[in-house]
Amino acid sequence: MKLVPFALAALLVGCATSNHDERASLLAEPVNCEAAEADIAALEAAMPSRRERALSALQTVTPIGAVSGVATGSYRDRAGVLTGRTQGELKTRIEEIETTCGISREDIVETE
Repeated sequence: MKLVPFALAALLVGCATSNHDERASLLAEPVNCEAAEADIAALEAAMPSRRERALSALQTVTPIGAVSGVATGSYRDRAGVLTGRTQGELKTRIEEIETTCGISREDIVETE
């Protein structure tokens, strides 16, 4: 019975880091108009899902989730998903690529 909190902490810690690393990588890359359509598709695919937002809520507001997030350095990322900051950053990046490269979502849909 004493192992239940530790097992829960391990589960909460293990579920959050890969998506955050991928998103950070996508946001850090310079705008490349030759790969704009692929970059936009990757950014749209990286948007937090409803499941991920719910999991981030659980990981952010529960005491064991908050402690594990602080310990692993993922608390800020989880909170960003929960508050919508992450989705806003991804949308802003998509708009930046569209503006810089002079494309719109209609152009992307028509070429597919």
